[in-house]
Amino acid sequence: MKLNEKIEALLKEKNISYRFIPLPENLPLTIEAHMKFHRATMDHAMATIVYKTEKGLIAAVKRADTQINLEKLKKAAGVTELVFATPEELKNLRTEVGLVSYLGLDIPYFVDKKVLDIDKAYGIAGVKTIGMAIDGKDMVKANDGIVGDFTLFEKKIDIHAGRHRILSGITPSGDGSLHIGNYLGAVKQFITLARDHECFLMVADLHALTTIQNREQLQKNIETLILNELALLMGELGEELPNITFFRQSDVSEHTELQSILNNITPLGLLKRAHAYKDKLQKDVMEDDINVGLFSYPMLMAADILLYKTDLVPVGKDQKQHVEITRDIAERFNKTFPVGIGVRPSGTSRPDPVFKLPEAYIPEDVAVILGTDGKRKMSKSLGNIIGIFENEEIIRKQVMSTYTDPTRIHADDPGHIEGNMVFAYLDFFGEPAKVDELKQRYTTGKVGDIEVKNYLYESLLKYFAPAR
Repeated sequence: MKLNEKIEALLKEKNISYRFIPLPENLPLTIEAHMKFHRATMDHAMATIVYKTEKGLIAAVKRADTQINLEKLKKAAGVTELVFATPEELKNLRTEVGLVSYLGLDIPYFVDKKVLDIDKAYGIAGVKTIGMAIDGKDMVKANDGIVGDFTLFEKKIDIHAGRHRILSGITPSGDGSLHIGNYLGAVKQFITLARDHECFLMVADLHALTTIQNREQLQKNIETLILNELALLMGELGEELPNITFFRQSDVSEHTELQSILNNITPLGLLKRAHAYKDKLQKDVMEDDINVGLFSYPMLMAADILLYKTDLVPVGKDQKQHVEITRDIAERFNKTFPVGIGVRPSGTSRPDPVFKLPEAYIPEDVAVILGTDGKRKMSKSLGNIIGIFENEEIIRKQVMSTYTDPTRIHADDPGHIEGNMVFAYLDFFGEPAKVDELKQRYTTGKVGDIEVKNYLYESLLKYFAPAR
């Protein structure tokens, strides 16, 4: 019996009201994407985490707006060890990361009591294309769970309250040149933050070593990236670059020193959950052929972030997991070394923790920038980009190849704006009044794709003129 069939049978057997919800095949496996689809808030989203203990596997069910307090969960479960289950262990349960259901697994469930207070608890029915919802009060009845108080509400930094420390980095992969996806997904956010906050921006050349081992190529990539970054920053902030420390990662030896220290307190299972590692395995790359640098990529990123006592890390949603792993590693270190090495108490009865817990900063409107094909994230390797510093003719060709509305045969056919990548980019780079006018004309069949694409091309050249 398939897991979704088992879940449905359990719900019917226990006479629990439920609703199965068909999900789009291309819906990302993130809680945020699912809640947006359900038009629900994060307090209604169920996150189910499988842990390995000395007594076996357990599942903890919590609201997505809370975080696990490991000590409280250990006490509730009567265990002393808690580490994330590995992908192999999840596979043996007939599930995987992102698809773990809040019932149906043959392991003990522990349900945080905050779950019981909500009316609709959204989750996944063990299959990517099937969501589900039940009343929170029925959760324990559904999974025979043990109720406990083992979560804390997540504390969020108010970006507008006070001055914060920001860290961002771009890896000199590909040829080091930046495209509009890089700009919208990272650089623009960093520029905005740099106006009011203390910012560290690094060229993450050590991370590039996972794929580039040719010295000349890497050096050329680094130089190109530095010039691209400086051009964009100076084009908008001026030559002095106030509030920004711009540096090369490999020039600061403490990055790799801290990575070596963190190696000793980070469980293997935590790294096996990382997207970069799992993506390689899913692409039929043998585990023995994956280099250790790629596997420990999240560890080096954690060292990058923690070194600077970072408050916020601007990332896309696809990178949020790395910040979560960093927080987990920092918490483990702070508990292992509660006073720290060479850290003095700040005059209070309790010393400050060695590492500050960072948060991911993800503006909703630019979290994921789709490429010109309208299907996948913008990427040089996929050939679906629009460059910033390329020759004008190359940029024109990239714009003209951009996905619009495949149902529109003639220029006077009414067109669709949603999913049309030309208008998606114009929302960022065009003049609002002109873009609104074009949208109105496009939906009524009074303007053709060529005219709209020409305006996008002109808008991009105008927008990036100072940087170019």
